[in-house]
Amino acid sequence: MSKKNIKIVLAVIMVIGAAFFLSYMLFYNPSYSYSEVYNKYYKNLKDINLDKGLTAEQKLEDFEYLYNTLQKNYPFFEMGKRKTGFDWLSHKEEFEKKIRETKNNVEFYNEIKRMVTLLQVAHARLVSPELFERFQKAFNEVVKSEEKQLNPLSNPIIIKDYEYWKQTIKETTYILPIAFSYIEGKYVAIPYNKNESLKEYGIPEGSILLKVNELQTDEYVKSLMDKTFLNYDFKRNKIVKYKLYVFADTLGDTIKLSFLSPKGEEIEKTLKPIEVRINQSVLDNKMPLVKGILVKDKVAYLKIPEMKMSQNDIEEDGKEIYSFFKEIKDYPYLIIDIRGNGGGNIAYWIENIVEPLVYKKITYRTYTVVKNYDIKYTKTLDKLPKGKNYPPELKDDFGYFAEISYTVTPKNYVGFKGKIYLLTDAGVYSAAEGFASFAKATKWATVVGTPTSGGLGFNPDPLILPNSGLIVRYPNNMALNPDGTANEEVGTQPDIYVEESYEDFVNYLKDRENVNENNILDMVKYDTVLKRILSFLL
Repeated sequence: MSKKNIKIVLAVIMVIGAAFFLSYMLFYNPSYSYSEVYNKYYKNLKDINLDKGLTAEQKLEDFEYLYNTLQKNYPFFEMGKRKTGFDWLSHKEEFEKKIRETKNNVEFYNEIKRMVTLLQVAHARLVSPELFERFQKAFNEVVKSEEKQLNPLSNPIIIKDYEYWKQTIKETTYILPIAFSYIEGKYVAIPYNKNESLKEYGIPEGSILLKVNELQTDEYVKSLMDKTFLNYDFKRNKIVKYKLYVFADTLGDTIKLSFLSPKGEEIEKTLKPIEVRINQSVLDNKMPLVKGILVKDKVAYLKIPEMKMSQNDIEEDGKEIYSFFKEIKDYPYLIIDIRGNGGGNIAYWIENIVEPLVYKKITYRTYTVVKNYDIKYTKTLDKLPKGKNYPPELKDDFGYFAEISYTVTPKNYVGFKGKIYLLTDAGVYSAAEGFASFAKATKWATVVGTPTSGGLGFNPDPLILPNSGLIVRYPNNMALNPDGTANEEVGTQPDIYVEESYEDFVNYLKDRENVNENNILDMVKYDTVLKRILSFLL
């Protein structure tokens, strides 16, 4: 296949922009004095000419600052060991050696990115130049002018440094021109580009990936821990990747793949990678709502692909959603689908979905715990409610907690009195996770599908490396589910577990050229979860 340069968005990038509502509420808590904020974020920041290249000492100073800050504040080291088997803190010497061996600023950037990715929490990552600009735009829309002086995104030194990184870092990667969806424990081959076909590569529809070079598929997935955020299959108790790409180091590489065809035949194919890049204009694309009537006068359906960030977008979608709710207010069943929704602004689902559907106040309450008294108005851990399923490390590593609570009050109630089903999967994170957690904890809706990926809690903290000016976002608090479990570890478990079936997925692949994915009536016959719900409603 000829070299291609395709504009894409890897799903993990969308996750980073989530939890925005709580993010800014916490960072700009007026209980912090200017000096407290300055000392926390900027006291070590230096104005360095990055064009001259960072010295070995400056790189190591940045690494030490990163490691020590995370060791002190980051709450998920023990969780990481349980889920992935990787003990991040024990690798300090290895990390330091790799930092020493970096020959230039680009290699240093990539090594910091790699070690942060190894934390395997989607809210913990190095802020890329493209993401820095996206955050700037989002914050400028909502942050008051007098507060911008405390915002790292407005700091002149950091802005200058990120302008350098924008000119220096080439945000590209190399992947094979096919991808894989994780379905019922198997990685099923799909075209990378919807307009292409697997036939171009001699791979039958429905083929299952067995090996990448000499690595069994599960081993290959685990090898990606330093490249991408991975998921966890609670049913099969293993690390997985729900949308798997096969990475290459260079465009000249060749990678051997082994498959099992639907006929039971083993197939081997050797493929070359394509170049892909993250494009900011694509990141700004807005996905449409999907509304439909599955059964006339009985079952309505609403797909929310993202919790949009800006108030203008929230209000614009709100009008469309409210009009739909008025149309179906007398229906006995409403299905709200947030599968694949990586988050955004929690105001989106509170204002647009819950407020017009509730006839009385509903209060949601849970807790978040911290290691190092960074959150104001917290209580000591001994005041936490007793008898819950808390992670074992709470008794040794944590000292304080804060309450996360909000009450949703009816507003423009449409009169809907039916039953609500909320569809979830591993693509649900952060602000969308807040919706799933709310729905289950308050019994406002029945949660159906597969477990979410977590992401509750106050906004990730910006850790600013003193010499490079790079920002590493990381969560400094561990949000707990109402039953005491760590939300980042187990997500929200569905009330009714249903996963997509291999048979339905392969049938969709065969018919996809004639399917309108924005028309739910086209999609329902391929959707295992929707079919299961309809089977017990009708």
